[in-house]
Amino acid sequence: MTGRRGLVAALAVSLVACAEPGPACEPARPPPSIGVDAQGRFLSDAGPFVPRAVNSYPLLDHAGWERWDAVAEILDLARDLGRPVVRTGAYMSGGENPARLRDADGTIREEGLVALDRVMAMAAERGVQLLLITANHWGDYGGAPAVLRAVAPGEALPVEAFYTDPRVIEDQRAFVATLVGRRNTVTGVEYARDPTVFAWELVNEARCDDAERCDEGTLARWADTVATAIRDAGATQPIAWGGQGYAGEHGEDLARIAALDSIDVLTLHLYPDLAGALTLEPGAGRDRVTGAVAQGLDALERAAAVARAHRRALLLEEAGWRADGPSRDAERAIVLGAWARAARELDVGFAPWMIAERDRPDYDGYLIRPEAEPATDRVLRCE
Repeated sequence: MTGRRGLVAALAVSLVACAEPGPACEPARPPPSIGVDAQGRFLSDAGPFVPRAVNSYPLLDHAGWERWDAVAEILDLARDLGRPVVRTGAYMSGGENPARLRDADGTIREEGLVALDRVMAMAAERGVQLLLITANHWGDYGGAPAVLRAVAPGEALPVEAFYTDPRVIEDQRAFVATLVGRRNTVTGVEYARDPTVFAWELVNEARCDDAERCDEGTLARWADTVATAIRDAGATQPIAWGGQGYAGEHGEDLARIAALDSIDVLTLHLYPDLAGALTLEPGAGRDRVTGAVAQGLDALERAAAVARAHRRALLLEEAGWRADGPSRDAERAIVLGAWARAARELDVGFAPWMIAERDRPDYDGYLIRPEAEPATDRVLRCE
């Protein structure tokens, strides 16, 4: 325990310097990922590398409303931060946005796919790759609840049916096959072979908590089925899980997912100040920050051990820290910086949550504004 506390303290002290001006960092621009090697390392055409990524979910939303300047701003920011992989959604269902990929009745929409084509083309122009999430457990932008309503109208199925109902599973298999098999109308490149696609992600934050519908292997069986559909459709890119990294909670067992030959990339989400995730005991000031760093390091080491044992790559694909007051920037820099450094030492990719266009409201306290947060900006560029 003394060693762990010493490591946390050393990381915290070293990262306080992030709040001070320093020399500019050379942006990291890894070549396109082409897979995961037999040791579980991300592999590019130049050899193994550790991905530097960032989250930004509203790209397709902006595309639907013709806010192409916002799309360009986000992609440019990711590139300029040296984080040329953007994790974003490719599942919008229902609603009124013209870029929705499925109507309320489940019909796949060409207009939405064309909007995604253009987002992909804009990313390719900037040397940015996209980690495409093909489903969302939650109801944001439709998500799994919208798919359930479309496939089984009037049945009021619980969200767990997304992973258990044969009709719904077949619908999702057909949807991912359509995405993977598409040829981009702007670039002419097949999605299945497009290096702009960093990876295909099965679902954001899958959970299966209904004891009547779920057992300990439900999510792994579902993941294998959908991942196989993606590969059978011709995908040449890695296939990522998308779960939060639980080891038996909420129906997710990371080791079971790691044992699947169909999955290349395991995933971990870190929010130590958010109820329902890794939750800190009440505290304040530096103790709270140190606790966040320590919990993050523990979670990283546990997930990395699972990944190593099964020779799978690991991506810390969501990591957020919410802070208020004048120390917000410095505090966030310490927490995110410590996690980023530890991830790099473990050969784990890192994607903080999240960036967006400059005038976007900060709805939940996790939005990162690099132009107004110099310490956090430096961490994103340098760690």
